[in-house]
Amino acid sequence: MLKRSIEVESVLNRAKTFAATFSVLAVVPWMSGCDVINPGPVQDQFLNDAQSHAPLVAGSGRSLARAVKGLAPAMAISAREIFPGGQTGSCDGGVPGWSALQMSGNFEDGQPCRWDQIQQARFIAEDAIDRFVDQGALPDAASSPLLAQAHVWAGNAYRVMGEHFCDVVFDGGAPVPASDAFERAEAHFTAGLQVADAANNANLRRAALAGRAQARMWLGNWAGATGDAAEVPTDFNFWITMDNAVAQTRNRIYWLNANLPYRAYTVRHTFFETYYAETGDPRTPTFTLPDFPFANASLSGYGQVPFVNQGKYTGPSDDIRLTGGAEMRLIEAEALLVQGEWEDAMDIINDLRATYESDTTGNPLEPWTATSLEEAWVFLKRERSIEMWLEGRRFGDIRRWEEQSAPGAIDWPDYESLSTLFAENRRSRCLSIPDVERNANPNVETDLPTEHLWTPLGTRPGQG
Repeated sequence: MLKRSIEVESVLNRAKTFAATFSVLAVVPWMSGCDVINPGPVQDQFLNDAQSHAPLVAGSGRSLARAVKGLAPAMAISAREIFPGGQTGSCDGGVPGWSALQMSGNFEDGQPCRWDQIQQARFIAEDAIDRFVDQGALPDAASSPLLAQAHVWAGNAYRVMGEHFCDVVFDGGAPVPASDAFERAEAHFTAGLQVADAANNANLRRAALAGRAQARMWLGNWAGATGDAAEVPTDFNFWITMDNAVAQTRNRIYWLNANLPYRAYTVRHTFFETYYAETGDPRTPTFTLPDFPFANASLSGYGQVPFVNQGKYTGPSDDIRLTGGAEMRLIEAEALLVQGEWEDAMDIINDLRATYESDTTGNPLEPWTATSLEEAWVFLKRERSIEMWLEGRRFGDIRRWEEQSAPGAIDWPDYESLSTLFAENRRSRCLSIPDVERNANPNVETDLPTEHLWTPLGTRPGQG
């Protein structure tokens, strides 16, 4: 069990309060014969009660859902999966959109809302694990699906943290490299796998294997990553639940562009607009609304933005995928490219493509044709961007390939020629520790080095 120290008034204090509050809110509907008005935090020991166990674990998933649904569209701006429509808005809830600086792909604020939510997600999950195991609150914990789920949520929270933030902080400590988050993710997925096996729960077993493959890929453990990936079937998917019942958990990618009345971004000018038009790939559907030719606002240096919407998410309660078997195939392909075996890697990539039928022709997607290792890398990077479009993954992939000096270009639309907004601002390559942590945590310097936060002006990802 990872030790926790809550010596500073930081996000972790709020996380503990959130754990207690969420448990009360979730447990109330189960009670009968009592009226509860404005339920709030409960005494800590009541979280060990059996009726609090499932809501406590669900609280971790809810916090992670809030983080994922916010990061996916925000980081899609910096990863150029979408083009901003010019509409400004708030971090969470309220009028959707981004600041002018964020529209350029620069998130120098470090995304404080998402930092809090990820920290809450991993803290609540680990608090549940501590109660279930160390405090003995859950009988037969070693074979309980609830404990396996808590480990899977914790692992995914650490994975999301590591993919997005340059440096990370745990429990009021000093900043450490993002690789520490992936090491913790790997440990949780390993523990979750053991419990899922004991519980004979195939779904959680595959979720733990797939999550561990993701973490091991980031850590450069390709043998471990492919070993895990091989046990996950291609048709498996593991989702984080979106729910339109409250604004905090609705699918924000959909809501931003639902025309109710918001049209905050467009797919115009992106790789995905032309790719879908050419291939009909069902993973990247786009469409226009003849009666609404433009986004809501006017973009600085550009003017009115033509409105082309995404069709991947069709409702505010559409779930967002955390991992799946298709990604496992691409991990296997990338591992082969790392070893220089590009022909075998292309076979895996094209076998995956053949499982999808074109919306235009009804036929399997055409294979890619590579003639060299570098060209194969281009197609691997392209296929990952297509498979996980708008799932909050491309932002991290770009940084990972930069750090690993992976060969092959990425599909990178030229936004700089469209507006001075992009030409004058640096694109974020990872997120900084936000001020909410710096101001509360004496172990974090208020002025950290910033050179690693951005891609220099005038360069594409992977260049200088």
